[in-house]
Amino acid sequence: MIITMLGITVQVLIGIMNFIEYLLIAYIILGWFVFLGAIKNRDSFFFKVYVFLMSRMEPVLARIRQFLPSVMGFDFSPLVIFLGLHFAKIIVSRLFLAIVYG
Repeated sequence: MIITMLGITVQVLIGIMNFIEYLLIAYIILGWFVFLGAIKNRDSFFFKVYVFLMSRMEPVLARIRQFLPSVMGFDFSPLVIFLGLHFAKIIVSRLFLAIVYG
């Protein structure tokens, strides 16, 4: 019973981390479209989605940018988030396996 509940918790945590990755990918792609001028109308659905994602992602990305400045115009802060989420998923799943299988 406890192992089942722990397994469900691990699945939910990994699902949340995957969802954050998808939101970050959407934010990056929409940011490119806004930068290139493909999304110009501030009343469009995609611009509203971009503003929503920006309000959620920028506080996290700004903290990473304090320690990791852009290099030749490339912002590596999303890559740090992806790597951090990837390693967090590995740690969570390995901890679960260590608890279950000893």
